[in-house]
Amino acid sequence: MNTRNRVSHPWHFAILWALLATTLFVASAAYAVTAEPAWKFNRSFNAWTRALNAIETRLDEPDYVVEHAEEFRTDLLDIRQKANEARAQADDFALDTQDLLEALGPRPTEEEPEEASDVATKRQNLEVEAADFRGRAAQAQLIVRRVDAITANLNAIEQGQAVRTLLTRSPSPLALPTILASPGAAGRYLLHLAQAPRDWWQKAEQEDREKVWGPAVLLSVIFLLAAAFASRLALVRWFGRDETIAEPSYTRRLLGASTGALANGLLPAIFAAVLWVAANRAFDLEPGTFLNLINGLVAATLIIIATIALPHAALSPALPNWRVAPIKPKYARRLTSRIGALGLLFGIDTFIGFTSSEADASFLTIYNALFATLEALLILDLLRAALWRPDPDWRPSAQIDETASPSTKPLEVEPKTHKRQIAWRGLRSIIGLIAIAGALAAWVGYTALSVYLIGSLIASALVVGALFLLRALFAEWIDILMHRKATADWLNLSEAGSATVTFWLVGLLQVTIYIFGAALIGASWGLPLNEIWTLVYNLLTGINVGGATISIADIVEAIVVFIATLLLFGMGKRLLGDTVLPQTRLDAGAQYSIATIFGYTGIITAIILTASVLGVEFQNLLIIAGALSVGIGFGLQNIANNFISGLILLFERPIKVGDLIEIGDTLGHVTHINVRRTEVETFQRAEVMIPNSELVSKSVINWTHSDNKARVEINVGVAYGSDTELVRATLLKAAENTGKIVSWPSADVLFLDFGDSSLDFQLRCFTNDVSSRITTSSALRFEIDRLFREAGVEIPFPQRVVHMAADKQKATGPKPTDNEAR
Repeated sequence: MNTRNRVSHPWHFAILWALLATTLFVASAAYAVTAEPAWKFNRSFNAWTRALNAIETRLDEPDYVVEHAEEFRTDLLDIRQKANEARAQADDFALDTQDLLEALGPRPTEEEPEEASDVATKRQNLEVEAADFRGRAAQAQLIVRRVDAITANLNAIEQGQAVRTLLTRSPSPLALPTILASPGAAGRYLLHLAQAPRDWWQKAEQEDREKVWGPAVLLSVIFLLAAAFASRLALVRWFGRDETIAEPSYTRRLLGASTGALANGLLPAIFAAVLWVAANRAFDLEPGTFLNLINGLVAATLIIIATIALPHAALSPALPNWRVAPIKPKYARRLTSRIGALGLLFGIDTFIGFTSSEADASFLTIYNALFATLEALLILDLLRAALWRPDPDWRPSAQIDETASPSTKPLEVEPKTHKRQIAWRGLRSIIGLIAIAGALAAWVGYTALSVYLIGSLIASALVVGALFLLRALFAEWIDILMHRKATADWLNLSEAGSATVTFWLVGLLQVTIYIFGAALIGASWGLPLNEIWTLVYNLLTGINVGGATISIADIVEAIVVFIATLLLFGMGKRLLGDTVLPQTRLDAGAQYSIATIFGYTGIITAIILTASVLGVEFQNLLIIAGALSVGIGFGLQNIANNFISGLILLFERPIKVGDLIEIGDTLGHVTHINVRRTEVETFQRAEVMIPNSELVSKSVINWTHSDNKARVEINVGVAYGSDTELVRATLLKAAENTGKIVSWPSADVLFLDFGDSSLDFQLRCFTNDVSSRITTSSALRFEIDRLFREAGVEIPFPQRVVHMAADKQKATGPKPTDNEAR
């Protein structure tokens, strides 16, 4: 017995139970809500109204609004979410109450007798409840509209204030008073920053001081530092670049680049971020100079780490043979040095931005002008086309990589078309103009505008570079992993299937990175992402269009329930077909029918659960089914006929999977009984698609309906004068000697006729495998010929008498001429 079919993998059942629990939990959420009392809703409505009124009164104070914008936005989103939930619940209960009213029937007219008092009282109560729920829905919708209007005003105030800030002119850095005051301002600024830790220490409580020098804190910091350092050494030693390898494979170079980015970039960044979060939570730092100092240091450190680690990971200036980007070695060194310098300047700029509240305007004006000029010069230098020109000598290594499929190839540089060159040239020109404008704005006194232009430009470049590198690395790793034989075997994928999965995974990765990058770039340029988020949130929580509420969240939830249910029943179907049903005494056709019906049940269940998540009632489903029946009567009749015929085939089972059937000129085995058609594989290995309706309405020969036996008939003629009993015995012996010929029903020999040239006999016997009837007949003929030769039985040639025209003319003489005839 095959134990592999008896016991399935445990994770199969784990996935089944997880999908079942998730599906039932999500689908049952629609029925877990009870109506809240009217007084409770009125209390919530009044609280929402008071909160919105308070926010509206503050909209006339732009400075206050900008300072508390995030707090206002959080409150507005919370109110909108609660109002949407209340409106949705009220709509649902109003519909349920209306259904109960319809169940009571129409109110009797004046001519009709009055209804019973109990029924009239119940009707009146239901009408009051329905009106109350509809009123709640209207009030909640009013709150939602007010929230949207206030949010729009809030966004407009923020944008207007931001524009005014950018256009505010500060003292010119070229003015003599500014130049004279800047050294003292710089000294006071640095002194204030240096005193910030001491001031915090003096104000800190004894408990906080003990935390700083306590053994737990020190040991934790030492442990984290040691763990990060050890992890970095291990990564570099095991997977990093090895200068002893002269020609590393592309996969090995890719692994080295990923390790470099992880060891030199991600691990230090994680260590710094963990220390920052731990310090904030442990000491509960209050807003002030010391907290700004720490935040600025952490942010600057992360920026500098990223701008140094990522270019070195991709360009490998020290080991040119380990490059994963086709940049010339000398240009790779220039790019990494300039990007690192730009990152250092931007990191310092970020630190100054966090602590600028402690600096004088004279210092900030001159500092910003100098740094903006340096940053603009570096940006213009990085825009040179020669630095980014591909290296024609760069080629992927020919060394075979054992961990990758032969089809795995590195990304090659595609030749740039003329349009792409024009677009790239135009983009470089725009970036250069923005950098120059930022530097000039700093020197004429528009400090805020300069910081905005240069800072947004550098932040966008960092985001694009980091995400582009991550996209390339992840895309290559996905391609390599999906083309590994072990991965394909584990996922049961063919080569084409692996390519398809790779395409969709890389596509999903790219879309995610593009959306994430667009959001980060938009945030760096100060685009109104709050409005976009508000719009997305409104779509997710529900918008009212023509009296109908559309919620993308509900749609996504319904899609998840539908897919999860189909996956659940699909796995159950496979478990039935591969594990459970083979252990029964049912034949293969019955097993296939049960598994297929289970799959159809899954589709119906998925539709019902999806409808329940969307709030569609069962009676509405019946209405939809009725409408579909009308459509079936007109345009879908053939499809419906085939579908119903398929169900008849599965339940009545005149044919089943594995049967050998013959319909018309088609003879073959049934391989699948689908919703609309049945697939038959002929002996020529051709797949014939037969509509299910034809198998129900037409005559079908099923050679294996009850068993696999079939009669084999062999006609043979022997010469006149042969011993007929010997012929009979020889034919029966041939049947006994041939394989797949059963003893019961027993073989028989018939003397058919006295033919023109032979005595005609027929051997009739039965084979136990109708599929091999042709090969069995051939084997019988070989055996009959051998036994006839041994017994001396002759199979005569057909005898024919042929009369030739020339011989007939000789016998009758020449034909007389016309004169002789006269």
